[in-house]
Amino acid sequence: MKLSKEELALHDEMAKRLPELVEEYFKRPEITSLGVSLKTVNDQLIPSLSYTFGVKKKLPLAKVSNPIPAALFGHPTDVVEFEIQPNNLAAPDSVLAARNEKTDPLIGGVSISANGELMQNGREVAGNGTLGVMVNKTGDDNPYLITCAHVLAGTTTELDSDVCQQSKWETTLNYCHNCASLKSYYHENVTFKRNSATISAWLDCAIARKGWFRYATIGKVYGVGNIIGGFSDINPELIGEEVMKSGIATEVTTGEVTSITTSLKARNFNGTEVTANNMIMVKGNSGSFSASGDSGSAVFTTNGSLMIGVLTGAGLTSGLTSVSAADAILSQWSDLSF
Repeated sequence: MKLSKEELALHDEMAKRLPELVEEYFKRPEITSLGVSLKTVNDQLIPSLSYTFGVKKKLPLAKVSNPIPAALFGHPTDVVEFEIQPNNLAAPDSVLAARNEKTDPLIGGVSISANGELMQNGREVAGNGTLGVMVNKTGDDNPYLITCAHVLAGTTTELDSDVCQQSKWETTLNYCHNCASLKSYYHENVTFKRNSATISAWLDCAIARKGWFRYATIGKVYGVGNIIGGFSDINPELIGEEVMKSGIATEVTTGEVTSITTSLKARNFNGTEVTANNMIMVKGNSGSFSASGDSGSAVFTTNGSLMIGVLTGAGLTSGLTSVSAADAILSQWSDLSF
């Protein structure tokens, strides 16, 4: 699904008004997200843009005491049911065996975890996420893996901590193979330039350096024939593009990019609420695009196999998924490449 030239021309004009709309409407507890997005009609995406509001529960209009206006600044609005799942990691015993096995060479799409429990939202959590993809880093002979920060880090996590693949909970002796070491992560809004405009975007991403006794295949993703060959440009023309991911919970799925500008209510590691800006949103082509455990998956175009970002959260309903954008990743690690 491609936007017309007229719709593309409207995108940036609409996006300029988002900060003031977010400031106004995020005061309402039922609002969970807001962005310039493809409009939904009868649960089907159409090639038209709207100010799309996410709500915890979508109600019949007659039961809404303070409805969203039908239009804002002359542009249509839309309301979808969307709330991020509170637990983004998978229980170790819920992951398919093939995704949980020790893998050599390391590739994307397999189970990965921190070596031990993480402190997040004031409690200890333990679980598995997805290794997104293996990449090169300029000046280092050892490849690096990309995944989500919340898969490998929490409030007490230290750099150079061990990264487990396979998860130590899946080994007989509860042993970490030390497949990599955590080198850097961001779980915050970062500021950078996108298409000549300075923006703030949420980056939930971590990189870890491969251990000496493992091999890696750059760009390879489990269950996918194509090799990811680079990072995608992030611009309005990406809206409507078909994308794919391979994760440990829902395996290989496809969907369409609905937005590159969505702000959503998220949580810091300490449990406080934060507005995560300029997220990419993807709607599954057949049901949900992702579920708990798919966090960290590389999301990439089916046409050209270019990475648009790393999967950060699955919606409870509506089949929507949030993604930290590729240009946000490169703004902090410009030396990563395929």
